[in-house]
Amino acid sequence: MTLPDHPHDGPPASELRRLRRAGRRRLAVTVGVVGLAGTALTGMATGALFTATQSVGANTFTTGTVAIGVTPATAALTASNMAPGDSIYGTLVVTNPGTLAHRYSVLSTTDAADNNFLAGQLGLTVKVGVTACTSAGFAGTGTLVYGSGVLGSVAGTKLIGDAATGNQLGDRTLAASATETLCAQVTLPLATGNTYQAKTTTAIFRFDAEQTANNP
Repeated sequence: MTLPDHPHDGPPASELRRLRRAGRRRLAVTVGVVGLAGTALTGMATGALFTATQSVGANTFTTGTVAIGVTPATAALTASNMAPGDSIYGTLVVTNPGTLAHRYSVLSTTDAADNNFLAGQLGLTVKVGVTACTSAGFAGTGTLVYGSGVLGSVAGTKLIGDAATGNQLGDRTLAASATETLCAQVTLPLATGNTYQAKTTTAIFRFDAEQTANNP
């Protein structure tokens, strides 16, 4: 014989089973909603964005040039049949045909055919800014850049500045397209003795230029 459910024993078993099934359905619905929310957020993160691009072209770079020109290119100073006390004069026009300012130096190298006897005896003086490269003009005007030294030597004599990199004592500077004129005087001293008769020497003046920009 089956006894009736007692009112104080809680819900019947059938009711408990119904409540459990309802709870499982609510949990499944909640999980499904969370899953949909996650899908929506992911879609927003990977969506398209507005973008733009601009190119700047024709960025061109050109290097400058360092150059030096000297006129005349040969035989600027020549003399024959010199006697003690004689002086000769000659000009050297220095130009900067490059696009960068430069500084230059001058080195005089002479041949050793006469063991440098005559080269060491001849006196050389160089000025800039003379009104005329003559005896009178040289004596009365201009600024001395090489004074009363020897013409040159086999090893090389520094007439103006120094070819070493950087600003050296005596270096001359020229702006791009600028020009300056050197007036040179070569003298055979009056006290020259018979040892120097019938001697010949040849000098080569070498001009070296370097940029002044970023080269202190």
